[in-house]
Amino acid sequence: MTEKTILLIGTMDTKEEELLFCRDLIARRGFKVLLLDAGILKDPRTPPDVTRQEVARAAGVVDLASLLATGDKGKCIATMIRGVATKTQELLRQGAFHGILGIGGGQGTDICASGMRSAPRGMPKLLVSTVASGKATFGPYVGTKDITMMHSIVDLQGLNFLIRRILANAVGAICGMVETLDEGEIKPRGIPVALSMLGTTTPGAMRVKSILERHGYEVVAFHQNGTGGIAMEELIREGAFKGVLDLNLHEIGDRFVGGLHSDPQKERLEAAGEVGIPQIVAPGSINYAVWGPFSSLPEQLRSRKYIIHNPNMTLVRLSPEELREVGKLTAAKLNRAKGPTRVFIPLRGFSYPDRENLPHWEPEGNRAFIEALKANLRPSILLQEVDAHINDPEFNEPVAEAFLSMMEEYR
Repeated sequence: MTEKTILLIGTMDTKEEELLFCRDLIARRGFKVLLLDAGILKDPRTPPDVTRQEVARAAGVVDLASLLATGDKGKCIATMIRGVATKTQELLRQGAFHGILGIGGGQGTDICASGMRSAPRGMPKLLVSTVASGKATFGPYVGTKDITMMHSIVDLQGLNFLIRRILANAVGAICGMVETLDEGEIKPRGIPVALSMLGTTTPGAMRVKSILERHGYEVVAFHQNGTGGIAMEELIREGAFKGVLDLNLHEIGDRFVGGLHSDPQKERLEAAGEVGIPQIVAPGSINYAVWGPFSSLPEQLRSRKYIIHNPNMTLVRLSPEELREVGKLTAAKLNRAKGPTRVFIPLRGFSYPDRENLPHWEPEGNRAFIEALKANLRPSILLQEVDAHINDPEFNEPVAEAFLSMMEEYR
């Protein structure tokens, strides 16, 4: 019999039957259950372990009845979102649970997800949601945390043969995740360092990763898709890494023109400098933005150099004028760095399609970025131009060697 506990979150004013069904299934598997009620409208028939009044108080609302009397649904939901996040953090400090299962519709998904985002990476988190499919984006729910979303298929309005099966699957999944917690303990196998990359710079990044691993480093790669870079920045600030190989700055260029991989928090390329750990930077993929299907592109973008990456993504080059401004922005971020910082520039292209005779090759745009970066970068930051493409061994092998030297000096 395991002593592990699962935090079960939901709104018992509308989902009591489903939550009790999950609670009983979890208990049958030998786990303890901590049932948190984030409902707004009324008290449940079955008392939860954490009441809706406690959740409201965690958000600073002493009198839940007065809040309800305002009739402001948005304010009520925002209160429960804050309260669930705060209460989850409080329970975490007490070591009260080992995994989270949440169930919710449109509003309940927001409420449950706030608690899950408060939990550390690696802790099991599973959210059964009516909105886990369709055109809705999951960034607001998942953020930079490892939340698993399960589509409920049907609405959560009482038990039926379909939802019983879905919820039983969810219970089996969260219990299985919690059971394996000890098997996946988060401990680096070497000196932990972060590496930024994207598909168009994968060959070079993997070569760097291989070199570093042979020297006793554990390299954690982050996909620069608008969320990966922010997750990397957060983990750097949390002290997870001893150094950073920021070889792909795609999110910075993408955000400048409002592409699909925009950095929503404007934080890219800042954390390593703030913390003061060694960083080597290269402008991988900074010279294009990701847009939607080609058919959705406005005429002014269709006239630029582009490649159709897949049916849903078109990679469009930034203009020389845009890249000049991106170069200034990159320099401004690097100039604030407190720790060892070096910049490497590949003169024969910043990404796979940005090479002579390939669709994105436009050297005047790259040159505009390089000149602006050099003109605005503080003199104490060493910038080295390499007559090679970013995926060539002639570029990334010297980058890896320079990083190893920096790390040796820093230690």
